[in-house]
Amino acid sequence: MTTARAEWSAMWPLPLVSMLGYVGGASFAYSSGVFMQELTSEFGWSRAQFSAAFTIHSLVALIMAPFIGRLIDRIGPRKMALIGIVPFMVGLSLFGLADGSIWQWWGIAFVQALLASMIGGAVWVKAVVTRFKASRGLALATVLAGSGVATTIWPVVAAYYIAEIGWRMSYPAMALSWGLLMLPLAWLFFVDTDNGEKQAVQARKTVPLGELRHVYLSRSFISLALAGAIFSALTLGLLLHLVPIFQGAGLSLTSAAGIAGLTGIFAIVGRLSTGLLLDLLPTRPLAIGIFLLPLVISALLLSFDGSLATAIAAVVILGFVSGADGDIIAYLIAKGFDPGVFATIYSLMVAILSISSSVGPILSGAIFDHSGSYDLYFLAMIPMALVAAILVGTIPMRTDERVPTRNTPQIGS
Repeated sequence: MTTARAEWSAMWPLPLVSMLGYVGGASFAYSSGVFMQELTSEFGWSRAQFSAAFTIHSLVALIMAPFIGRLIDRIGPRKMALIGIVPFMVGLSLFGLADGSIWQWWGIAFVQALLASMIGGAVWVKAVVTRFKASRGLALATVLAGSGVATTIWPVVAAYYIAEIGWRMSYPAMALSWGLLMLPLAWLFFVDTDNGEKQAVQARKTVPLGELRHVYLSRSFISLALAGAIFSALTLGLLLHLVPIFQGAGLSLTSAAGIAGLTGIFAIVGRLSTGLLLDLLPTRPLAIGIFLLPLVISALLLSFDGSLATAIAAVVILGFVSGADGDIIAYLIAKGFDPGVFATIYSLMVAILSISSSVGPILSGAIFDHSGSYDLYFLAMIPMALVAAILVGTIPMRTDERVPTRNTPQIGS
């Protein structure tokens, strides 16, 4: 019992530190809403011009994902974190130099996106995958819960700094607040994650870069990417329109915003509970069940008449699934693909989902603009959820081997 407790105390700080790393990488995205009014008012930009920085971020992430992921697989997450934290701090601080030129703003966004890719989610997730075999689902969920934590803390931190020192100094203040804490924690707690130089050498020998195309063209990768893309588009299409959906049914702005705000809390609940369930239950039926939950949300919203109970039920389920899908995808990649290319595959998958998720809000907004109602989107959720669930349910799964590079990958059940 003493030995087990010692192992637990030695390993579990790592997911918590990795979660903090994940929180830092999300600082620009989750704080930008607080800066939007300040910058658009001062420089006369439209909100679309300001927000185009996010499009730049997504495109850079998509381009850089295979290269950064491969680098993480080669040198290990500890070295990558220690190399990338300071450049990331510099990149975030650069936003404080904005002078009113929208091209300069976009240029800074491009540079910051390049530097931010060095401490993307793959660094922190890879660190946990390297260390955890038992309780891997819960450990991954702890790291990925960083997105919910980031949603909660960065708007508050940004608002505080803007009020105290102005928006220009707030960017470097945010960078220092995170970076000066993260550097020593990464140095102390990531010691065993690289597993020595042998792991990096083995990764290079096992999966040469040119052979990754066999993984990307495999049925497992394509099915998982399509399922995740559809599901991400579906959930974000609802998340960004929740307040107007509730207002359209008669709720006040305050009530609608308050209920919609519950999604962040239940996203964290969804991540942690799904991670625990992944360690306890068979992967396939659990994944199918979660990917079918939007059917319940669709039914609730189609019958929504302004009832607070119905709105809260829909938000609870939506928050849960918006946290759970990331756990499932990360877990399937960790369990089913060659560990030598985990970060490479995971980085590309996250980039694909980031691009696809931006389609959902556009689709739901276009449906409302055309019909004056979101009902068609609620109906469209039904085939979207069914297709995503079928794709997850039909991914080849085996328990006796990992995915070879040149053969069809088989994801562990």
